[in-house]
Amino acid sequence: MTGKGQGGSWVPTVVSSTGNGKFHASPAALGLIDLMGRLLRSDDPAEIQEALAHVALSCGADVAQFCRAVPGGDLETCHHWARDPSADAFRTGLALPVGETPLVLRDRADAGDAALRAQLEAAGLRSVVAIPALRQEALAGNLLLGWRSQGPGLPPEDLAVLRSLVEAMLAAAERRDHEGRHALSLQALQDDRMLLEAILRTSNSAIIAFDGEARIVFANEEAAGLLGTEPKALRGCTLEGIGCRLLSRDGEPLAPEAMPVRQAMAEGHALRGLHHVLIGADGRQRILSVNAAPVAGGDGGGGVRVVATVDDVTGQVSADSALRTALAEAHQLAFFDPLTGLYNRRGVVEVLRDCLQICARENSSLALLYIDIDGMRQVNGTRGHWLGDRVLQALAARLEDLRHDGCDLGRISADEFVLTCSESHPDPASAVAAAEVSAERVLTELRKPLVVDGLTIEITVSIGLAAITAEDTVEGLLKGVDLAVMAAKAAGGDRACAYRPDMEQDMVGRVALAQELREAIRRDEFRIFFEPMVRLGDGGLEVVGQEALIRWQHPVRGLLSPVAFIPFAEETGFIRDIDRWVLRAAALELARWADDPERRHLRLSINISSAQFLSDEFGQMVREVLAETGVDPTRVELEVTEGTLLSNLGLARATMMDLRSLGLSIALDDFGTGFSSLSYLRDLPVDVLKIDRSFLGGLSESKANRTILEGIIGLASGLGVALVAEGVETTAQFAWLRAKGCRTFQGYLFGRPTDAPQLTLPPEVEALAAPASVERAALGHGQG
Repeated sequence: MTGKGQGGSWVPTVVSSTGNGKFHASPAALGLIDLMGRLLRSDDPAEIQEALAHVALSCGADVAQFCRAVPGGDLETCHHWARDPSADAFRTGLALPVGETPLVLRDRADAGDAALRAQLEAAGLRSVVAIPALRQEALAGNLLLGWRSQGPGLPPEDLAVLRSLVEAMLAAAERRDHEGRHALSLQALQDDRMLLEAILRTSNSAIIAFDGEARIVFANEEAAGLLGTEPKALRGCTLEGIGCRLLSRDGEPLAPEAMPVRQAMAEGHALRGLHHVLIGADGRQRILSVNAAPVAGGDGGGGVRVVATVDDVTGQVSADSALRTALAEAHQLAFFDPLTGLYNRRGVVEVLRDCLQICARENSSLALLYIDIDGMRQVNGTRGHWLGDRVLQALAARLEDLRHDGCDLGRISADEFVLTCSESHPDPASAVAAAEVSAERVLTELRKPLVVDGLTIEITVSIGLAAITAEDTVEGLLKGVDLAVMAAKAAGGDRACAYRPDMEQDMVGRVALAQELREAIRRDEFRIFFEPMVRLGDGGLEVVGQEALIRWQHPVRGLLSPVAFIPFAEETGFIRDIDRWVLRAAALELARWADDPERRHLRLSINISSAQFLSDEFGQMVREVLAETGVDPTRVELEVTEGTLLSNLGLARATMMDLRSLGLSIALDDFGTGFSSLSYLRDLPVDVLKIDRSFLGGLSESKANRTILEGIIGLASGLGVALVAEGVETTAQFAWLRAKGCRTFQGYLFGRPTDAPQLTLPPEVEALAAPASVERAALGHGQG
């Protein structure tokens, strides 16, 4: 290895060797040099695959792969070779610790990392060699070779050959990427130009396209006339370069960063309805209405970055009137929300800047409240965005009534409001205490139902609060109260939470959990557990059904219960994908039971979230799952909570009727915890009522619980619907329920959730069916 090849890669000296598994001998080396030359000249990806196969065969490897780094630093397999074509375990890559130097692991037992040993064992590999390729001191790719038996122990000169090879592979792949991007860029530029030229020819407005330096790239004839010069004088010039001056609405010269072109590039979104005064190259003064929009994908040189449409509005009104009108309209659009009339985000930012100045001038602290509506996504999804807008307007009006003089209120995003309190406080702690008092007043008032277009809608909000001090920044304040709102939502919503510095770490955890959930869905890490439902009949207690319960087999944290991730999934929208997975997995399991004499009689109950149950596509999704799995729909029971139905009775009824037409039954879960009126049960096609477990906890001590349970049991009997008592854990609870006429039960007394359905009951549980056992249990644990 004494010669240095093109591009700084080491090219091996050809030496003589006949050792098995070594490829620095003369024929192998010549073959590799030829392959590297072809890699550096060819555009064919097959050359990389050929090189990979050549080097694997030369050193007797069983598997080989060439990987490249993707954004984020992970490695992605580009080419794969295996002596045994069925060796798929290695295709996804191994988490090998590759640094600047090659990694040679002759025996997996020598690996210091337990996870790596496990991966190698799972892939059936005993030895691995990993050759890195670096770009700017970062890992850009690698070449991996693996042996099922102990590897040959490649000498240093072979490793150098491999290093040259992986550099050639990476260079070839990068060259193809560059050529592909270049071709796409040329095509995109040509398409953009054709589009712009078509617009220029057909528009009645003045249209001007600018590059990243605010130079004119395109302009139609209307633009030349408006600017007061010849068309040939425009291309490649700035407005100032052709003798034009652009003034503000009040006639003051515009700063460079306030020019529409610069502003559109800086803010990254379209600017509409700007009004400016133009002094053209011909000396004439005109009042302009300007729209400017950045062009996605434009470069910073000669490409189009901003397209502006300009109209001369001078003739519509007098110059003074036009300026005043333009000023008022621009101010309203710039700082106020058109839906609610409150400050918009830009207006809130200006208010916070004023607050910071007050704090600095008076050496005091102010208070900030960040108000986020709980469940606004569900309102929009189940009732429509038009009603969602009306709810936002009604909520804004109620907040406006709560606002004291000197306080400022704004709508900073779709369902989030900001309230600043004008009262000054000597220190941040006093400001936070005052904010907590204001927050409780807001929470109390917003819990009162809203009447919108004749509909009564109940909503709650989560509030984040913080003190405003002279040391803060606008960005830091908004970030802090946003984190506090997330903490309030994570605690269940309908509450206020003050910002703490450690909340940022909590936010990092939430972001990590979101990514882990996304990966869990992709990698199918969820599992179905089953909790038995039993019925007391003439023949005693028997298992008649199962409730499907989700668990997450986390790769690091182990088996997680729904409490660890379902609330977060509901808050972030992952619940829709999870519900779909549970429905399909449970249906597949139920379909397998159809051929099992011991299980074919079982029903399966599946929980569905409110967001999924009331969505437009839920009925179609159920049809697709039934068709795919072939499951008997009469053995499927869908569980929804009482709150789901009450949030939109009309849509809930339509959905339930649709599902029942397919043969499924509907169970009302957690019954008794949220109703204010039972009249809705007359109109809803409910098949099963499931008594909430909270009523059974204090059964022997709470007369109120016993009274409510007796009422629910009687209600179910009167309505002719089935009844299931959930959360039965003691023989006394079972005895009381049995005495009151309940016949179907679920709870830890009969069995805990397991990964396989429980088909039989322990003898001591079966003995509970005997009347004598029931009487003893009831006498031993208090009266009903």
